[in-house]
Amino acid sequence: MMKKLLLLLLAVVVLYAAINHKFLMAMTYLHDSDASNDKKAVSLLQDAINNDHDKKSAFLLGYYYKTKRYNNINMNASHNNYLKASNWGDEEAKMIVAWNFYKGKGCSKDVEKAKELLTQLAIAGNDKAKEILKFVIRN
Repeated sequence: MMKKLLLLLLAVVVLYAAINHKFLMAMTYLHDSDASNDKKAVSLLQDAINNDHDKKSAFLLGYYYKTKRYNNINMNASHNNYLKASNWGDEEAKMIVAWNFYKGKGCSKDVEKAKELLTQLAIAGNDKAKEILKFVIRN
């Protein structure tokens, strides 16, 4: 019984490492001094998003597309990747998506959708969302 449990644990660790390998390699490529590696990073992140539904990769790609350091800013691509991360349970991504909807960054302005997302986060106990929701409701 103990041997089966250890094998199962090992399988979970290996699977986790395989999925996160793409994310970690992408991080390495983005933080080295060779800008030509950025395309490799984006490819790895896209693969992790499309095949593994990896919310960390979607979040990082959202950041990538809104940061001039890596490329020309593409707020539509940024919003769409943050939206994926949000849909897969990333609270910080949901905050960013809500703000994008409130401001119309990378998407059509939709204050009601912003309120809905912030309300979900606030109900879940997110204090930052509670403060932003107060601001959004007042304005």
